[in-house]
Amino acid sequence: MSPTSPFIDIAAVEGWDTWFRWREQRELRDVSIQDTWARVVHVIAGPKGRAATNDMERRLGDALATWRLLPDERVLSTAGTDRETWPANELVAVLNMAQLVNDPGLPSAHVDMQAVESTAALAVEMLDNAAEKARWSPGSPGMHLRIGLIGLADAFLLLGIAYGSPAASRLAHDISQRLAAGSLSASIRLARDRGPRCQISRRLPVAYKLRELSPSLATDAIRHGLRQSRLTAITSQPHLAQLANHVANAVDPLPVAQRLRSFDESRMAGMAGSQGYAMEWYRRHGTSPARMDALLQHASANAYAQIALRSSMQMWIDEPILYPLSHHGRENALANADGFRG
Repeated sequence: MSPTSPFIDIAAVEGWDTWFRWREQRELRDVSIQDTWARVVHVIAGPKGRAATNDMERRLGDALATWRLLPDERVLSTAGTDRETWPANELVAVLNMAQLVNDPGLPSAHVDMQAVESTAALAVEMLDNAAEKARWSPGSPGMHLRIGLIGLADAFLLLGIAYGSPAASRLAHDISQRLAAGSLSASIRLARDRGPRCQISRRLPVAYKLRELSPSLATDAIRHGLRQSRLTAITSQPHLAQLANHVANAVDPLPVAQRLRSFDESRMAGMAGSQGYAMEWYRRHGTSPARMDALLQHASANAYAQIALRSSMQMWIDEPILYPLSHHGRENALANADGFRG
């Protein structure tokens, strides 16, 4: 496991302390966030000793400690405690897109698509293990998981892409495709290794996606079945987004008006206040206040832009993206903005 999981936002620390930090009879059991990750990994990866378990422990520990992956709130808050409890179905995991950007803030910035796919596969394995811990009963109908995203707007900002631009919609489509590919490949592999819970003939929309993704993967699904019948869902996860150093919730735009006001107030007070992950990243890398104002202006989005973005992703997401639109956005000019890709 990575040795550190640094917080860079006070709101994230407060969220961890309020929702996820383990206390027992007023005694702090999670002294640091690393203790939180460690107890989750210990429970989900299983007892040490087998090579497969040790590998899962390493991969999951690294993904949590680098904020690339966050598990269901119920798993995160209770795994390894005396009140360990969560359901065996409809478990959630989210990929933090802000941590899947290579070379952030540079002309070479890009999303590591291979990491998106492998992290999605790990999320499925993690939640399948969690469901097994919840004593999934044999013969139950196909399990539904909810593998989704947070921090997409932060990723756009680090890439120099305006939220409401065609480039953002194209990238969101490609990310959701990789999310589906990683999730489905893991579901098929787990069906082969642990047994299927659903046959592909019962999930024709999934069969279509598999044919589009990979003929060989589609063949494997016919041979082995699926471990989970539904896998991907973009749902509102504000607590997980706040914990992940205050990234934007799900696929929402950044709450621009609030962060602009807070940014102005922090400057007036002579303090360097954090405005969420992407803006704090820019601040720590010496970006001028004027440039940060410009960045925030082009991170905004009206309702039309949010709907267009969701529409670009929907074909690869198993559940309709129907959680309420963000009201933080506002009208903005996007055409060929300085420093942004159109």
